[in-house]
Amino acid sequence: MPAPPHLARRLATAVVALALLLPAAALAHGVGTSEVALSIDGARADGTWSLNLRDARRLAGRDPGVTGDAGFADLRAHEAALRAALAGKLELVADGAAQPVTVAATPLEWRHDLGDVRFHVGATFAAPPRRLGIRDELLFDADPSHRAYFLIEDDRVTSVGVLRAGQRAVTVDVHQFHVLPIAGEFVREGIRHIATGADHILFLLALLLPVTLLGPAGGWRPRLGFGAGAREATKVVTAFTLAHSVTLALSFFHVVTPPAAAVETAIALSVFAAAWNNLRPFLPGRSWWMALAFGLVHGLGFAGALNNLSLPRHARVLALGAFNVGVELGQLAIVGVALPLLYAASRRRAYPRLVMGAGSLGIAWLAVVWALQRGTGLTLLPGR
Repeated sequence: MPAPPHLARRLATAVVALALLLPAAALAHGVGTSEVALSIDGARADGTWSLNLRDARRLAGRDPGVTGDAGFADLRAHEAALRAALAGKLELVADGAAQPVTVAATPLEWRHDLGDVRFHVGATFAAPPRRLGIRDELLFDADPSHRAYFLIEDDRVTSVGVLRAGQRAVTVDVHQFHVLPIAGEFVREGIRHIATGADHILFLLALLLPVTLLGPAGGWRPRLGFGAGAREATKVVTAFTLAHSVTLALSFFHVVTPPAAAVETAIALSVFAAAWNNLRPFLPGRSWWMALAFGLVHGLGFAGALNNLSLPRHARVLALGAFNVGVELGQLAIVGVALPLLYAASRRRAYPRLVMGAGSLGIAWLAVVWALQRGTGLTLLPGR
């Protein structure tokens, strides 16, 4: 089973961090290392090119045995020779078109703690690339043991790896920012999340079961006309939407960050409360209050699902809005199917006992099992 995108991103970051530390460690073992880190934004690539001081001095024609601050000070005096040696050694290929990398005129940087030096580099393409190749010919001929680490970050993913003497080039897919495809993707993800979230669906159904009825004082009885039930359902849906939209945004931007296990357990308890209110009413005729209160909890669950997706770097707000729209569309689809059926069934005398009563009892039982499972970690039922 593949790792979730957020976990994959953390692993990639850890690999890159290790790669950045390797030049200093490699100095003691005689293995040269370099590292190219690029960020792709539209038709532009910008980043850094680092190599350990010993290799940099060798390229500049200086004694590689002179290290530390003294070695860097001497290298700075011969920076032009190093730049000349780097020219043409790093190349990008955007959708088949080769593009040399330009080393910026900014001064060479010395990273004493890592024992390496760093240049800023960049390239401009004819158009935003869909596939990007990187070719490195820096030191492999002179040092077959050399390792060139690379990091390519686009709008959605970070690709990391290492080039060797036997493999000096690699090509990766580039995920660019496009408004409509990203919006469509996250609308679909929002619909998919609520469509596959049994707890969210049952919470809504438990709230909808009594909207076509009046009561329970004097006994449950049908409301007159479909419109009356539809107005009650609208209150429920609106309250739920307002509540979960607030906590979805707060959690997405890390204003509130409750533990995932606690959120999932609380969602299960909200399902139980909504169902139990139909059996032993403690908020009679106020389903929308429950939707408002417990919708806050469901919003935290939606945020957890959204944060597990591969989010665009420059369009996080767009992703959030589109995902929420998808949730609402999925929610409206559920209501649109369920409400007419519930209205038709509620015209029959047995509805309060057989449909609402038995249905609520089944939902409450399942919610208790979910709460126990999520609260204790035991696997009592498959799925959510």
